[in-house]
Amino acid sequence: MISNSATPSPEPTQTLPAFIDLFWRQCEATPDRVAVIHEETSWTYRDLLDQSCYIAQALVREGVLPGDRVGMCLDRTPIAIASMLGIHLAGAAFVPLDPDYPADRLRYMLEDARINILIGHGQYRGLFENPKHTDHESTDFASNLNWIEASDLIQDQSATFSVARENHPALQGDQLAYVMYTSGSTGNPKGVLINHTALTTYCQADRDVYRLHPDDRTLQFSTLTFDIAIEEIFPPLLCGSCVVIRPLEHADSINELSHLIETQGITAVHLATAYWHQWVDLMLATGSRVPSSLRLMVVTGEKVSVDHFHRWQTICDHDVLWCNAYGPTEATVTATVFFPAANFSDDNMPIGKPLPGYSALILDADLNEVPVGETGQLFLGGTALADGYLNQPELTAAAFIDRENADGEVQRWYRTGDISRWLEDGNIDFGGRVDHQIKLGSYRIEPGEIEAALTSIADVREAMVAAETVDGQTTLLAHIGLGPNTLSSECTGSTSKQNLSATASRLAQQLREKLPPYMVPTRYVFAEVFPKTINGKIDRTELPNSDHAVVARDEHVVEPQTELQQQLCDIWSSVLQIPQLGIADDFFLLGGSSLLVTQVVARLKDQLGLELPVRDFFANPTIELMSRHIEAMLGKQQVLSSETTAVVQSQRERLPEMEAFFLPSGSHDLFAVHYAPPKQQARKNRGLVLCHAYGHEYARSYRNLQQLAVHLAQQGLDVLRFDYAGTGNSHGNALEATPHVMMKNIRDASRWMRQRHDVNSISLIGIRLGATLAACSGTTNVEQLLLWDPVTSGDEFLQHLDRLHSMTLSNGTRFSKPRPPSSIDQAYGARLNHVVRQQLSQLKWNPNDLPSDSATTLLCSRDYQANQPIDLPPDSDVTIVELDDEIGWDRPEWTESAFSSPGAIQQITRLLQNKSNIHHAIEVKS
Repeated sequence: MISNSATPSPEPTQTLPAFIDLFWRQCEATPDRVAVIHEETSWTYRDLLDQSCYIAQALVREGVLPGDRVGMCLDRTPIAIASMLGIHLAGAAFVPLDPDYPADRLRYMLEDARINILIGHGQYRGLFENPKHTDHESTDFASNLNWIEASDLIQDQSATFSVARENHPALQGDQLAYVMYTSGSTGNPKGVLINHTALTTYCQADRDVYRLHPDDRTLQFSTLTFDIAIEEIFPPLLCGSCVVIRPLEHADSINELSHLIETQGITAVHLATAYWHQWVDLMLATGSRVPSSLRLMVVTGEKVSVDHFHRWQTICDHDVLWCNAYGPTEATVTATVFFPAANFSDDNMPIGKPLPGYSALILDADLNEVPVGETGQLFLGGTALADGYLNQPELTAAAFIDRENADGEVQRWYRTGDISRWLEDGNIDFGGRVDHQIKLGSYRIEPGEIEAALTSIADVREAMVAAETVDGQTTLLAHIGLGPNTLSSECTGSTSKQNLSATASRLAQQLREKLPPYMVPTRYVFAEVFPKTINGKIDRTELPNSDHAVVARDEHVVEPQTELQQQLCDIWSSVLQIPQLGIADDFFLLGGSSLLVTQVVARLKDQLGLELPVRDFFANPTIELMSRHIEAMLGKQQVLSSETTAVVQSQRERLPEMEAFFLPSGSHDLFAVHYAPPKQQARKNRGLVLCHAYGHEYARSYRNLQQLAVHLAQQGLDVLRFDYAGTGNSHGNALEATPHVMMKNIRDASRWMRQRHDVNSISLIGIRLGATLAACSGTTNVEQLLLWDPVTSGDEFLQHLDRLHSMTLSNGTRFSKPRPPSSIDQAYGARLNHVVRQQLSQLKWNPNDLPSDSATTLLCSRDYQANQPIDLPPDSDVTIVELDDEIGWDRPEWTESAFSSPGAIQQITRLLQNKSNIHHAIEVKS
């Protein structure tokens, strides 16, 4: 790599094949090498090519034509990579859409890119239904959007499709490859247009400069809407190496990234600078070393801390090719790269020299080259430049210029807006921005877009957004000029900071409806008027500093109550750069991010000796929740203070006493758990047997029934539940569990409760098939029978399981290759041998045939009655209780979703309080 005017000219445009053609050649050369790995899924190059061709032909059948733009709203998965390639094979361009964006922003992108076809994962479909009205006039593309479910694009083994390049449209270098949206200064994001020549230029340069080879395993870490994803996916596929996709779920490890690199043998990692900084700090805090498999570390996105580079060297025990990369989206991912020597000691980390196929100039305001050592604005050239901005010719003309060189040749250049200078060794030194553009983590933000969103809010007269960096952490600060009405009346001089914070919170909430989370400021400075320059513009230098800022929060600050909470508040306050925090404040609503989570985790390890997995932090985002979680973790270990010990002990005393045992029932002993009332709770000598659901519905409802068992035991009842699926204590009884066996289990459990615990009465609570079996079990002397969403027909239930099996298992995304239909003894979440099927098909439940000596109540979730109405005669003694909770037994997308039903727990508790007032506690619906 050499620099400036000596940069070699790139290949002529017409000689560069499209990336998809180079990929096709690679598939022919190494069809059996592994191309993509994601969790348990592994695709070879042959698999990936087959899947891409299948998608391409599916798109063509849907009407996609060469030159069209196809949207993608997908998680990091193999089908996402295949969709990118399939879209190219169809002759179209892909447009990544982030499901974390607000609906209005997504709608704008759909309409701006004129997207009529969108490939998406099912959980995101709701983002594109019934979109809100946008402020600009446009054709309503969203209402005519053709949604293609990603799972439907998994290659069907029986389908006929072509894997021949000549059967797919040929691509020219100037055709569009993809559109990547970035922040725009006008109030809307701008789409950067990258053609196939630019993509190929970049991919070949990346492959050569980073010395990629077939044995590499590159981590796909980034979101698909950030162009680091292009770097992680496309170049490795040109050399026969493997792309390892980051799992969607957080791992149970304090250092997730190191754990992933080590377990997957990752050799190449590309990280945004801020992520890399945090990873280095986390490794230092936890005493970790750089994973030994890593050979390439590319850091990109913003200015690198030289101090962190030196820290990296202290924890790296082997040779790693470490690179500082620079490149705006308009120059296709990466334009320059710097390789520091081991003894690098300068104050600033250069951004290096242009990649092959790229060139660079540093020009003054008159577009003349500046001498070495002098500062100017960096301009990039070469065949990797974007075509411009979608539907924005004026912005394109301002950013991309034609300039005549010394030989009289006119060349095209991109104005980066970055201040730079040439160093004596030919490297480029980066000096910041010419304008007010902000680099925040992985993102490049135009303050004008946030300011436009703020001024669109009623009573916000003026807005100015700036970045503030403290201890290497950059946050957004919004200056608000108040209007004459609502905000000004709330935020006058005598108003407390709490009211100002509440006002800031309302502004932040409205911004979240318009902007991605990373573009929402967390701190706000309010003023009646902004200081102005002599020509009437806002004088940024005279704006109040952040000492006058308030944090966007709804709640009053709740002071920490324990030593642990105070320690957590101190750590959070330091990381978030917020002086006063309360235990009810949400870390992420105060500007916290996954980057900052790693800082907190590292400090917990360093200061308190606690190893907290990152995923636990996301589940407990407030000080109050986090302190409870940590106290629970420390339950059988050391505690932080006597006060913490008292809190934990008090919580334990309120829990029921649990006894795990094996219940004799027929030829097998069934693992069961008995919940006895806590010692301080008077026993009511009443027993309760919980009758579980079946198959996947067992898994969905298991935790809810577990919570119900604890709650009812705390009310003084003896509760027994079964374990059919198996736990850490038992393999379960699922293989032997037929409907007849499960009904015998219910009878035996009721008898055991009477004999063992001397209860005066027994009640049964069943959910779904468990409710039906409880009603049909023939259990005698039952005080109350509570049936929650019962199955009325075993035959219909079988059909339901079969449909889910076909939809979710046979055609689902969990398998790397399509599966033929399974045999009849399998179903979704259950083992259905011929005995089970026969007994289920014969199972019929008639609510009019219930035992007359039991008080029977039907508990019906909100969607149950609509899908399976139960008609009772006028003289029926059965009571129907309608619950507000929606559980969605018939919704395929919820088949693996556990649920919580506090309304049901409350109603069941009321019903069991006293048999005599059962009909007075609820409204009778029969």
